[in-house]
Amino acid sequence: MLRGKTENLTFLQRLSLYFFDRPRTTALIWIVVAVFGSLSYATLNKREGFPTVNTPFAQTSGAYLVNDPAKVDNDVAKPISDFLLRQDGIKSVQTQSFDNFYNAVVIYNDDVNADSRSTELQKAIIDQKLLPKQATIKVEAFKFGFTQRGDDMVVSFYSKNNNVPVEQLTEKAKKAAEYIKDQKLVLVQDASVIDPFEKAPNTQTGQEQSTQKTFDRYGEKVGEQTNFYSSVVIGINAIDKADNLELDKQIQEVVSRLNAQPEFKDFQAVVSASYAPDINAQISELQKTLLEGLLAVLIVGSIIIAIRASIITVVAMLTVIATVNALLYAIGYTLNTITLFSLVLGLSLIVDDTIIMTEAIDAQRKKHKDAKKAISLATKKIGRAMVAATLTAALSFAPFLFVGGILGEFIRAIPITIISALLISLIVALVFIPLFARFLLLGKKQMGNENVHEVSAGIEERIARFIAKPMMWAKGSGKKLFSVGIVAVLIGFVFIGTGGYLFQKVTFNIFPPDKDSNLLNVILTYPPNTSIETAEATADRANKAMIETLGDNFVKASNYNLANTQSATLTVYLKDYKERKPKSPELAKQLQEKLDGFDGAEVAVSQIGAGGPSGIFSARVDASKNREASTKMAQDIETFLKQTELKRTDGSVVKIKSVAIDNSSIFTRDEGKEYVGVGIQFEDTDTSALFTLTQDAIKKEFSESKTETYGLNKDALSFDLGQEAENQDSFKTLGIAFPILLLVMYLLLAVQFRSLLQPVLIFMALPFSLFGITLGLYLSDNAFSFFSMLGFFALIGLSIKNTILLTDYANQARRAGMGPVDAAQEALVERFRPLVATSLTAAVSLIPLAITSPFWEGLAVVLICGLLSSTLLVLTVFPYYYLGSEYLRAHISRKSALLWVASTIALIIILSISGFGPLSALAPIVTAVILFILKKKRLLVYS
Repeated sequence: MLRGKTENLTFLQRLSLYFFDRPRTTALIWIVVAVFGSLSYATLNKREGFPTVNTPFAQTSGAYLVNDPAKVDNDVAKPISDFLLRQDGIKSVQTQSFDNFYNAVVIYNDDVNADSRSTELQKAIIDQKLLPKQATIKVEAFKFGFTQRGDDMVVSFYSKNNNVPVEQLTEKAKKAAEYIKDQKLVLVQDASVIDPFEKAPNTQTGQEQSTQKTFDRYGEKVGEQTNFYSSVVIGINAIDKADNLELDKQIQEVVSRLNAQPEFKDFQAVVSASYAPDINAQISELQKTLLEGLLAVLIVGSIIIAIRASIITVVAMLTVIATVNALLYAIGYTLNTITLFSLVLGLSLIVDDTIIMTEAIDAQRKKHKDAKKAISLATKKIGRAMVAATLTAALSFAPFLFVGGILGEFIRAIPITIISALLISLIVALVFIPLFARFLLLGKKQMGNENVHEVSAGIEERIARFIAKPMMWAKGSGKKLFSVGIVAVLIGFVFIGTGGYLFQKVTFNIFPPDKDSNLLNVILTYPPNTSIETAEATADRANKAMIETLGDNFVKASNYNLANTQSATLTVYLKDYKERKPKSPELAKQLQEKLDGFDGAEVAVSQIGAGGPSGIFSARVDASKNREASTKMAQDIETFLKQTELKRTDGSVVKIKSVAIDNSSIFTRDEGKEYVGVGIQFEDTDTSALFTLTQDAIKKEFSESKTETYGLNKDALSFDLGQEAENQDSFKTLGIAFPILLLVMYLLLAVQFRSLLQPVLIFMALPFSLFGITLGLYLSDNAFSFFSMLGFFALIGLSIKNTILLTDYANQARRAGMGPVDAAQEALVERFRPLVATSLTAAVSLIPLAITSPFWEGLAVVLICGLLSSTLLVLTVFPYYYLGSEYLRAHISRKSALLWVASTIALIIILSISGFGPLSALAPIVTAVILFILKKKRLLVYS
């Protein structure tokens, strides 16, 4: 029968039937895709810690042995800074000058290749003889890694007796590095010691002199014994896109052989830093989440739909994941922190298309005994809506493609991976699910109402009809319909308003500290003129106090050569959070209290989470005119912050961990200008809000007129927010992109539904989710952050898909001749099951992740609570919004509708420019109300 009516079939029907009619060919394609995808995930895709990105930074360092930081600054740092700032492609330059050493951070424009440009600049500085002949210089492109120079692995080398002089230990470590290089490992590009000594000509004698610049400590717990050793760092630099798991395996084997060599019998080498453990943990988390998600699909699907349908959905989800992995391999992406993150997030998104298609086929098999007809009608019923919903969900991640800076470089794989997963899930639903259904669901004995016995179907229908009772009661009476409609609208707005109220109580932090972490950061800041011997002794005492405080929770620690006479940074590895009772913030607090007032150094302890260690806010006073006056003003700022209670808008007092003026023995420049800085660290975790609050307080107290009383220029005061500034700029990009995204979605839906009003109706799913999002974040004590925003953008696709399906099905019923009330009820009854199934499956699959993983908690809370809130309101009050829209469509002219659309677009643009982009979801309602009031008051006349 269908063959004779092929010309009447839609493209999607033809597509599904084409592959349904060719089971062998389709099965062969599926096998190839599944096998290649599985191989890509298991073996072909390389594992690395972070994606390889172009980081537009360079580090410049060297020695100038004059024992005078002012002379180092004047003779070396200033000429370098002035020269670099004149060069093309350089955004900014910051320098620091010490007694005998200096360093500089060069920030290039985003389109500059840091490697080649750094080489060119070093050659130019040397060729032009900008520096004294006794000064050394090295310009290297920045690379993310465990050490300052960006090593992919670290081997700590130390003496077992801990009594070998650093010079001798360094020479022995160099031989160990040569041993590693001699193994000719295919994944290792280089293995070398980070030399703690700097060689440069003595300015008085002209003879080359070696001076110790840095030191390192490595500590580990073996059994019940914990020891710290004086160590030397051997950095391992891997080849581009090396598999970090295989790299770790090779280095571990080489280190084991090295320790067995007689030449190193009194020494010990140990891998102290590697991406492999984290990658294994992330892969384990992904696999665990996948298994839990598939189990949730089986359980929820079996209860709400059918066991066989659930099996089809599970196989389809596995097919999507395998195909995504094959695509990642084909386009050259590795399995890294970002792509694994994306796959976990994508699990909650790909379930929709698979469940919706499976449920539609299951529904048609009850009505028809012809399998082909069931496939054709199922595709016709949900095909167009499914395409619109999937494209909308994919579009919701498009703004992340335009985030700039380092953050944008790092997260670029997130939208690419998730958009790919969504589009692939649509293809799998249309091409492979009909094949799976042919063998599992559409057998002759499984077709027809008499052969389908589902207890849950009757319950679901009764619940849906119960929800629709008020509208059916009001059917035929305009007054009754208006009454129940107003009640429904008010209920919706109460939830939306409550969500807006709770939003004010949720903190904002772009990268909030995790609820728990396996890493702590301990920074010692030494007083001026501290010698290297004193710095080492102080670090040793601090390490001893740390061991006493952390006890069995300590695993290992290393400075990774980030220790000198100014400061010492120690990375501390804790016992895995799944195996210890105290959380890392509690341990950090205990250690901070233990080391407060520590003799010989200021100590700051923080946990390292998704956003890294908490940043330091810095107020800067220009010292190029008068260093003494600048120091006095900086001291006054320090005093002001120590004596002033900073309060948030809700009245709570900001807790400041430390306030300290820059070390007077360090000369610092930014943009060529010398300055004296005041660094502030906070105990509280809402970093973004604290930085803004502190900046405003300092600017108010130290106005331009007050700054001039110090004998300085009125603009001498400035601020450095570090990476937080770039993060905020990137976050603002998303805020600007959000209304543009809504506009593009609106145009897409307007074309799809051939209506200017119904896309706005569909968008109601977004404010419906607001209540759940804010309540979930507030009750779980999570900040609105980058990760929660990722969850929100994922939620856009999930929630809008529900309203798209209801609206599309109601439209089909209207075209079939039903009235608005009957069409709304029919859509609710028919779509109730897939809406509940998809929402519950996504929510249930994410619950274990929200409970057990501190890293994923905020994102999971947004998805779970937002989805439940949106689904509840979509099922209970959305049908009444649909009835209202049908009334408006029947009584409002096209000219009025166009005026409303133009007003809405204008309001969205105004909100975006004003920094209120997230409120754009309410713009259509606001403009509709305003135009209605204006017309009622006869201030606006149109026909």
